[in-house]
Amino acid sequence: MKLFHLYRIEDLSGVSGTGPVVEGVVFTNGWCALRWMSRRSTVCFYQSIEDVRNIHGHGGKTELILHDFEPLRGTRGEAASRKFESFLETVENLSALVNLGEEPEATLEQVTALEAKIQEDLRSLKAQIAKKIRTRAARTS
Repeated sequence: MKLFHLYRIEDLSGVSGTGPVVEGVVFTNGWCALRWMSRRSTVCFYQSIEDVRNIHGHGGKTELILHDFEPLRGTRGEAASRKFESFLETVENLSALVNLGEEPEATLEQVTALEAKIQEDLRSLKAQIAKKIRTRAARTS
């Protein structure tokens, strides 16, 4: 994993301020989590550091500072990585849905589309859990 900060040189929106405004991590699979360092702190997930840079760079007004630590070598298998990816995607969809309520141009169609994605995530999770329960029950009988 690698740690990073977003350092805002100029605050165009007047919301986050200047200086260090985000602390974040790049996971070994490329996904990123970041936490806004404001009074109303939120946590966001992105599929890549490039997405973070493109969305929050504000045309060079915010600098992404990537800290140079050696990443850990994962011992998780492919199945565990898929589970984690699924978890991050679900959290990203939930976060997007919550934040959509703050967007002045948000539409009900966008809300419905995100709701459908989240429901599909939950159906998939339920199917995985049911399969594990049936497997365990078959072994014990």
